[in-house]
Amino acid sequence: MSMNPATQIGTVADATSAAEVVRPGTKPPRSQQETKAERPVSDPDPKQEIVNRRQAPQAAELPQDEVQVQRDTDGNGQIVIRYLDHSGQVILQVPSSQVLGLARAIEQALEKQTKDRTEKAEAMREGGRS
Repeated sequence: MSMNPATQIGTVADATSAAEVVRPGTKPPRSQQETKAERPVSDPDPKQEIVNRRQAPQAAELPQDEVQVQRDTDGNGQIVIRYLDHSGQVILQVPSSQVLGLARAIEQALEKQTKDRTEKAEAMREGGRS
């Protein structure tokens, strides 16, 4: 909140009309005659222009971007969303290829760890029997 010092306050007789008061940083109000003179004159029938615009042939449509939703076949079947531009180039992929690669690496490491544990457990069982 700004606290500016008050300017001299006078009585109503001293002040001009409220519409003529000019604040710092604003333009003084214009008289109604000036405003009317500066207004551009509109066409007598603006509806005709709207009709002409509607009848004008549409410009060639812009190429559309594409969204693909797929399941990741290489990994655990995670859903992958790809945003492609009109030429088929990938704009954005969610999750990114790096995240998918990391998820695959983690999954492979966990599978290897599980496989190693089961092999060790089997070796311990066979070693204990003999």
